[in-house]
Amino acid sequence: MEYNSIQPRIPNNLRSRVVACISKSLQDDVTRYLKEFQPDTKNALPHMIGDMINTNVQNDLTGEFVDIIPFKRYAWTGKIIIDRGNRITYSVLREKRLSQIRKTKRDRPHYLQSAVSVLNKNFKATVKQMSFFGEGTYTFDNETLEKDCATIFAGRIEKDDFIHCAILYNTSRGELTDAKIVFLDKDLDEIEAISLNEFIKPDFAALTNTPTPTDDIGAPESKTSSRLISVRNTVNQTIDSGDSATSHVRVREYENQA
Repeated sequence: MEYNSIQPRIPNNLRSRVVACISKSLQDDVTRYLKEFQPDTKNALPHMIGDMINTNVQNDLTGEFVDIIPFKRYAWTGKIIIDRGNRITYSVLREKRLSQIRKTKRDRPHYLQSAVSVLNKNFKATVKQMSFFGEGTYTFDNETLEKDCATIFAGRIEKDDFIHCAILYNTSRGELTDAKIVFLDKDLDEIEAISLNEFIKPDFAALTNTPTPTDDIGAPESKTSSRLISVRNTVNQTIDSGDSATSHVRVREYENQA
């Protein structure tokens, strides 16, 4: 099939709102949770970030032509964005997670692989990457991929009319630093990438968190101030580390479910 850029099919208001959902999760929701509950351990926090993004996407993107649908993978629940007006579906994940998916041998396809294998089957990247484990690592038969994709979307789209894209993001010091929409082929190779960085706004609260001229220079740091600094440091370390802050067993369990 002749390939035409997906750029015209992705409106700016959708691009900006997606970035806002991710930024809100990283800069506001996580910090508020830690300040309010002050948990002694933060083992579940990396997975909570994904839940917060899903919640913001559900609340802020749903509209006349945009639906957010859930899908189950055993005990894990994911969300898919459906832009019915432009016939594109999306999933949101950290860019390093996509790298892990490409490198991991699996007994069943990852949901992203099933989606792109079925919805993007008529498209192929011009530049192909060498598989980490060699040829055939991600080979699943068409019947397996079709059944899995049907389970994910549960009849809520006409698969021949839609394509699927991944919304990828990166962080540094707890802030969103890079975001893009990537159109992938069945091998998870990139067909086209659209940067969303123009919609990323700096965290002005962090930038302006400096002493005012009236501050008592040399005064002992208050317990409240110390606690807020500790919260911010925890947020930065946990967000940037992705899943590494949790138990390796638990992380592997969630990865296998997806």
